[in-house]
Amino acid sequence: MEEFEVPVSYKGKEYVFNARLATFTYGYKIYVDVNGTEVVFERDDSGNLRALLPENTSETTIEKGLIEAIIEV
Repeated sequence: MEEFEVPVSYKGKEYVFNARLATFTYGYKIYVDVNGTEVVFERDDSGNLRALLPENTSETTIEKGLIEAIIEV
């Protein structure tokens, strides 16, 4: 797995999230650590990126706009 950083500007603040790229035979997934919560980004059937959050994220909420900002990068 390749590790890299994702720089994101959101609501006037700069963030840098650690990420890992996992490649598979027919695609890839990007695992991004967003403030201690691992968010998985993958392509959907239409070819757009979607974010998958773990089920136990009720304690920590991640703003939809932040997820969209990460996808834009």
